[in-house]
Amino acid sequence: MIMFQLKPVFVMRILFLSVLAIVFQQSVFSQAQLAAEDVPSDDELIRGQLMSIYREYFKWKDYDLGLESWWTLFNDYPDVSEILYVDGVTMYRHFIQETPEGQDRNNKIDTLMLIYDQRITYFGGEGNVLGRKGSDLLRYRSDSQEELQAAHGMLKKSLDIEERKSRETVMLNYMASGLLLHKASLKDKNQVLEDYFLVTGLLEQQGGNSSRRERTRAAIEEMILKEGILSCEGLDHHFGPQLDQNSGNPDLLKKILHSYSLAGCEQSALYTAASEKLYQIEPGSESAHELAMLFISRNDLEKAARYLQMAVADDQLSKETRAEWFYELCIVCLAKGDPCDAIIFAREALAYSDNHGKACLALGDAFIACRKELGDDFSQQSAYWAAADMYHTAARIDPALSEESSEKLAICAGQFPSKEEIFFQDLRVGSDYRVGGCIQEITTVRSRD
Repeated sequence: MIMFQLKPVFVMRILFLSVLAIVFQQSVFSQAQLAAEDVPSDDELIRGQLMSIYREYFKWKDYDLGLESWWTLFNDYPDVSEILYVDGVTMYRHFIQETPEGQDRNNKIDTLMLIYDQRITYFGGEGNVLGRKGSDLLRYRSDSQEELQAAHGMLKKSLDIEERKSRETVMLNYMASGLLLHKASLKDKNQVLEDYFLVTGLLEQQGGNSSRRERTRAAIEEMILKEGILSCEGLDHHFGPQLDQNSGNPDLLKKILHSYSLAGCEQSALYTAASEKLYQIEPGSESAHELAMLFISRNDLEKAARYLQMAVADDQLSKETRAEWFYELCIVCLAKGDPCDAIIFAREALAYSDNHGKACLALGDAFIACRKELGDDFSQQSAYWAAADMYHTAARIDPALSEESSEKLAICAGQFPSKEEIFFQDLRVGSDYRVGGCIQEITTVRSRD
């Protein structure tokens, strides 16, 4: 006997049709296919049968075969189940995708919009459904300015209703539609900027850690930056009044700093003001250091030095970090004409990291910078001996600095006193010598000849 193996899908359909035949017999209907107009509107059994028919075809993605039963339910039993509308969207998206441009495709898009409207009528959920409807309208009719504006309005209403419960897709589509309106000169930059802050504000309200939310934020920021919406002037216009009225709100201050950094507007006076306000509320070594770097970039060296001193005061810093920040403080003091302070901070850097070659170079520079405080010409020349010692040390502990150290050593050697000058000071080459002033360094007497 020959055995045939039937596919599971085929078997399921045979069983399903068999069950339908029995049900139809019990209901005193003919064995012919049940027509939609024959279904009594008050027959609960038939309603269930129609659901079973279209859902089975839907399961196997035979949407055309299940459409008649689905439409009967849509028209005659619109409140049968919300799944009717969810499935309807899936089917009509498929039909639209398979239909070429033309009136037939437009009719299918109209039907898709109708499905969303009727779902709201019978099952509510306006915020959620409008987000989906607006997204599909944007997908299929963004080339029409009228429809684009309608989609943008639906998405905005969805966000207003759903607020922090809004889906990431709705936020992305809202921004995308706003940017398309901007390109069509139907929305100005300030309005798009308001949209951006609305959406990012909703993302922040959702709280917690979510990789999907972070991807959404990144995508929105990429869109905004690509279109040049985040201008420094626009940010000032948006945040200026808010900062004046609510400068003690750390969340606002952080939003300002993030937005200005994203737009590359760190040189804005408002960014600086927000940074200092936030430091007053949430002081810390890292934020103090960031402020110092900000003021260095603005060439405000007094404030830079002040914030660096606040930064290094944190006793929880690692030795490496403390050494580096003391070195930066030394450089700032040199730049603003305080070589004696620079000497103090360079020595602090070396105290925390004795192999900090750049701090040795800076210390040598500071010795030379304060030489005029030493008195007569010979005393001033002695500063070059102390500086040369530092340049030698820098080259020894950090070979990468050898070239720079050699250049500085050559300059120093040219400034050493002559043997005759050394003789008249009752000194000799090779003897020890203490350099005075704020240098206070024991060095070796050397001549230039």
